[in-house]
Amino acid sequence: MLGVPAVGSQRVRHVAVFNVPMAGHVIPTLAVVRELVSRGHRVSYAVTAEFADDVRAVGANPVLYEAPESGEAPEDMVVGVTQAVVVNVAALPQLEAAFGTDVPDVVLSDVYAWAGPLLAARWGVPAVQLAPTHIPYDGAVREFFGLEDIAQIPGFPELAGALEEFGVSGGVHALTLAPPRTVAFFPRSFQRRPETVKAGEAWWVGPAICDRAFQGRWQRPEDGKPVLYVSLGSQFNRRPEFYRSCMEAFEGSGWHVVMSVGVEPAAAGIGPVADGFEVHASVPQLDVLAAASVFVTHGGMGSLMEAFSLGVPVVVVPQMAEQRVNAGQVEALGVGRHLPRERATAEALREAVRTLVDDRRVASAVARLRQEISAAGGAAAAADVVEKILADTPGFAA
Repeated sequence: MLGVPAVGSQRVRHVAVFNVPMAGHVIPTLAVVRELVSRGHRVSYAVTAEFADDVRAVGANPVLYEAPESGEAPEDMVVGVTQAVVVNVAALPQLEAAFGTDVPDVVLSDVYAWAGPLLAARWGVPAVQLAPTHIPYDGAVREFFGLEDIAQIPGFPELAGALEEFGVSGGVHALTLAPPRTVAFFPRSFQRRPETVKAGEAWWVGPAICDRAFQGRWQRPEDGKPVLYVSLGSQFNRRPEFYRSCMEAFEGSGWHVVMSVGVEPAAAGIGPVADGFEVHASVPQLDVLAAASVFVTHGGMGSLMEAFSLGVPVVVVPQMAEQRVNAGQVEALGVGRHLPRERATAEALREAVRTLVDDRRVASAVARLRQEISAAGGAAAAADVVEKILADTPGFAA
């Protein structure tokens, strides 16, 4: 509620967070929400019902919208963004009605949750983009989408109409490629071509990680074996042939292998499970990474940052363009290996993991990145940015 009495030296603020229904986009924001709530702010979180419990667990109030069913996330990012446009256009009237007169003091929104900046413009409140992936840089549209102009993405003409209706200037180029303020959940060194970033102001705060006990717990077995963790994340995990290659690669190798394979592959089964393997639909990733020596991953930014924050090198087997960009950064920084999925045979997987374990240069590079992540500030730094923006906004000073 606007005008709530002060808590300590800060007046209680109403912070609205907008997101798309994807775990890799919601999870990086949860620690920031928890931090803002701990500072006395009230947080409303616009998302679909499947994430309502996660949002409540960190102290926010879910503001739910219904999104069209889109099935498995597409590998083609042009198709994915087109689907995100459909989600946002459907969500806009629902969320405007849900918030009603309960206008927030500031809007935080995921890079694909365009309903956030649209409503912020209508309400006349500051907006901050939350970036779980690279802030747009020179060449990003080509590398992510294979296009020369982001306006070529189908669906953007419909979004352009909404921009005009809600009073957002600059069209889709300003909305998607040059946001005025961005908080990125990775350190600057991992940003692709940081010197060409187009955002007005950018803060690379590193991963925002908090306790996620609500996801359950995992305990390291007492067999004394080193732990190898394998996961393709929550969106691109219907890859039974890849999991079978991993079992062939590491059976009898001395590893304790934890595999998170997704709901459908776990239900269907991926073949006989050898001794020394755990196969789950999902696991509490932070718990497993805390015990792991190597992580074989799809290379989503959230998964990479969680691994590096815990000092774990990675073998990246990308499933789509954004993850291939991430894999390039992994190799450039020397913190892991890029193994294209078409080459991810059992022999190649075994060799990639072996070279990481034996390479002291990789261990040193991971240690340096871990230190940079720690210094970036995480959730507390992100919350500081939000409070500074509020303090600097006319009419919002404490």
